[in-house]
Amino acid sequence: MTGVTVSAITEAAPAKVNLALHVTGRRADGYHLIESLVAFTACGDEISVCRADIDSFAVDGPFAHDIPTGADNLVLKARDALRA
Repeated sequence: MTGVTVSAITEAAPAKVNLALHVTGRRADGYHLIESLVAFTACGDEISVCRADIDSFAVDGPFAHDIPTGADNLVLKARDALRA
């Protein structure tokens, strides 16, 4: 990417609160069937992405120490699923 300037794309990822969550069964692929009622909040996360030659992933903020940054992280799972 020599000579190319690409700025980051940043989007809000509002938090949601589960007001009701009922597991109603299990799908053939092992995921649960659910019925839920949710409310979105004004609070949440901010996600930034940009083109890069090498992957990197960082979590910061007052609760960053509670966030998994390995293979269990949903952001990394989503990235890998988009590549597949």
